[in-house]
Amino acid sequence: MGQPSPGRSRSGYRPPATRPAAPRPDVMGATILITAGIAGLAQLFLPWRRTTASSVGSAGSVAPTVDDGSITGWQIYRMIRSVPGPGIDLSVIMYAVLGAAVGGGALILLGLALSMSINHRPLGLAALLISTLLILGSCWMLVRARSIFDVGVSGLFDHAQIGWYLFLACGVLGLIGSLKALTT
Repeated sequence: MGQPSPGRSRSGYRPPATRPAAPRPDVMGATILITAGIAGLAQLFLPWRRTTASSVGSAGSVAPTVDDGSITGWQIYRMIRSVPGPGIDLSVIMYAVLGAAVGGGALILLGLALSMSINHRPLGLAALLISTLLILGSCWMLVRARSIFDVGVSGLFDHAQIGWYLFLACGVLGLIGSLKALTT
């Protein structure tokens, strides 16, 4: 009789091997990220702001409007795209509007991936990067509202419609969802 084997006591009892807990789906984080993604996609097609007959876009022409006198995110993108040499301000806005839709699609995919039993930290990190870029685009638009829409920030919110609020919300919701994914 010699020494007991490693992991066994003298009585022969071997404690069960402890395995790390398997990752579980993060339903709350997935729901928040999918909601943020839907907001990012929807802002492109829903009206952003009401326009009047006297509203003049940065291109110097009357902005194209929907039948009810409002302009959508896609129309803002197309209007800025048609401007020859739009400059840095308008280029950032153009890519922010389009980037919110692309980032929204990515947040939907990341949210769907969070519903699987895998490590959520890399997904949360990717969602955090996307959400940070969306928030920076929103902040740029708020700071440069005077040069883009020829109104101040308060005027921007006076004529705002659902698309504008979804544009602002998609980054914030994505940030919350990504932080939830990183903490689980």
